[in-house]
Amino acid sequence: MLPRPGPSAQRCPAVGPSPGSEQEMKLSWVIAGGGTGGHVTPALALGEIIAERGEPVLFIGSEQGLEARLVPEAGFELLALPSQQVMGRRLIGRIKGLLGTLRQVGRARSALRAHRADIVISVGGFAAMPAALAALTTGCPLALVEPNAIPGRANRLTARFAGRIFVGFASTAKHLSARNAVSHFGIPLRAGLVRAFDQREPRKAPHSPLRLLIFGGSQGARQINEAMIELAPQFSGQPIEIFHQAGEADRARVQAAYTDARIEAQVVDFESAMPARYRWADLALCRAGALTVAELALAGLPALLVPYPFAADDHQAANADALSESGAAIRLNSRPLDAQALAAQLLAL
Repeated sequence: MLPRPGPSAQRCPAVGPSPGSEQEMKLSWVIAGGGTGGHVTPALALGEIIAERGEPVLFIGSEQGLEARLVPEAGFELLALPSQQVMGRRLIGRIKGLLGTLRQVGRARSALRAHRADIVISVGGFAAMPAALAALTTGCPLALVEPNAIPGRANRLTARFAGRIFVGFASTAKHLSARNAVSHFGIPLRAGLVRAFDQREPRKAPHSPLRLLIFGGSQGARQINEAMIELAPQFSGQPIEIFHQAGEADRARVQAAYTDARIEAQVVDFESAMPARYRWADLALCRAGALTVAELALAGLPALLVPYPFAADDHQAANADALSESGAAIRLNSRPLDAQALAAQLLAL
């Protein structure tokens, strides 16, 4: 998955080590982007592979994204830049955003030189733009990793300048104005997660009662939570057992609804041991972020997918369609989510 620059690729302008030295034999990597888990997790997966090869890697992201916490926790160096969004603002705001982005490009250029970067990998998100533009203006090879079925703006804007592009879904290529090859490699997942799933036993017939896993990201999914609160009375007496990661704001209300309906359910704010939950479950009800879709596929867990209706370019709907077309999931309409349609699907299963 990790490309090495070809014979014509040049190290970013800097005073390098003497030719033939041990340091010269190793590549120096920069991984840029983040914001959400769907971008940060593939970035960390790539970083782990690079670190195993004994090669240095620098992450460049935003101060506001998940990478600000997760990258240092994983033991990697992070240059966290202020987030500057240029799209969708009034003229004065767009000008300020553009000037701010240019300042961050300057900082990223300095970081690439100081890190003696050989290649920059953009995993998408607005946090990727400064480093991607810095690569283009300093001569560093640029590669893109796009985990979503519909690429985000940062990767779309830089695709024509990238030497290599790696996509999570085969259908992604048609959305990119790429001059070079687009390779379908799937979505990078962290080694620890893959090992955890490798420990699972072959999936057997569904349990009785049916085990339903419901989750919606680190903060839960309000739309799914509200639907299950409404539907709880209909599942009273049904052979179903629920584990629901609802987020802190809705946990008490969701738990009360299940308790009132006498449904066996465990409701939590957040769940860190997701591989164990995937192994426990017979069916998932969840959003359709790139990371979630990849984990469902790895776990071999069938799912009812409710795409986040306000995702940029409606990319979660495209992610859900890709899994649905493979026969591994059913996509539900989330604009709005019809609770009774959800109930019909669950009761049919």
